[in-house]
Amino acid sequence: MSENKIKCIHVGLGKFSLKRLQINLDSNLFEPVAYVDINLEKGKQELSKIKNIQDDFEKRIFKTISEAKKKFDAEACFIFVSSEFHANLIIESLENNLHTICVKSIACDLDEFKKIIDQKNKNKNLLLVQGLNNQWSDASLKMAETLNDKDKFGEFLVGYCVCWGRQDLKSEVPLVDSTSDGIFYHSMGCHQLGQLVKALGLPLSVTSRTPIQNDEEIGYLNINRTAGGSCLLEYPDNKVFSYIGTRAAHSNPFGFAARWSGSWMFHGTKGDIKREGGRISVFQKDKMISDTYVKDLDLGLIEDDRKQFEEFYDNIKNKSKSLERLSLQTWLLMEALNISSRKDKKIELVSFIKDLGFEELL
Repeated sequence: MSENKIKCIHVGLGKFSLKRLQINLDSNLFEPVAYVDINLEKGKQELSKIKNIQDDFEKRIFKTISEAKKKFDAEACFIFVSSEFHANLIIESLENNLHTICVKSIACDLDEFKKIIDQKNKNKNLLLVQGLNNQWSDASLKMAETLNDKDKFGEFLVGYCVCWGRQDLKSEVPLVDSTSDGIFYHSMGCHQLGQLVKALGLPLSVTSRTPIQNDEEIGYLNINRTAGGSCLLEYPDNKVFSYIGTRAAHSNPFGFAARWSGSWMFHGTKGDIKREGGRISVFQKDKMISDTYVKDLDLGLIEDDRKQFEEFYDNIKNKSKSLERLSLQTWLLMEALNISSRKDKKIELVSFIKDLGFEELL
């Protein structure tokens, strides 16, 4: 094993999680040394199918992070389980002095987020990252690059994003995405608006409205802020960005990419940018000056997560907080949108974040 590899504990052995584990088993960056799942026997069965797993993997499966850390030295922890378990697992990971990356959403509500940050503040050298894989596609990176191209685009003035799709959440036992008020922004809106935060930073203020939707056929149970929402994000000098999102639509008229990546339009002082999936077009003076096709989301989001893991590795090695800051800013933006909707008011983001005691994230 390379001396530069970071030893890690991997939490969750479901189908989605195992694909993330395979990324690290195949890479030269992280070395998974222990595995955590509440179902040990099923975990053993699943790990037996994985390539490049240790011969003694059965001795490396535990029910808790704490048990795994006692047996195997590690520096980082990857968490890929259902959202309702994230907060407690993140806190346990931080208690064990582990840099932690957890798939969105790290917290389902503000109370959970505060508990996580309280624990993190006991060791501020640890990294805490919310996994947001959509902003790592080639198309998302190209969009951010073009938005910051002063010759092609200039300064941002106005823009919009549409997220439109039909996501079936029907389950015998209702999922947290169906039952947790506010989860739409934290589990779906973050995919698109996280890309915006990466490209343009946080807005000054936000206003959100969220219609209640009931569609039991696909798992929406008349609980607000689970199916969709719309919002206005205001930047300095009266620059505005609008967002409309629904995952309980009757169709996918904008195409599959709009359901996850978003359908985008930006107006700048020198040009306009249109993005549909992996196609990014730039216009100046009534002419298309560039029309670029790059890869949008990878099948299974494997390459997108691989890039994110590389950034996580670099942040640990270089003692950088850039990825942590970006991901936690995105979580706070989503929660500000929820609060705006609940209280029917504009939320001034700087005041909101300062009042919570998170000035270091500004």
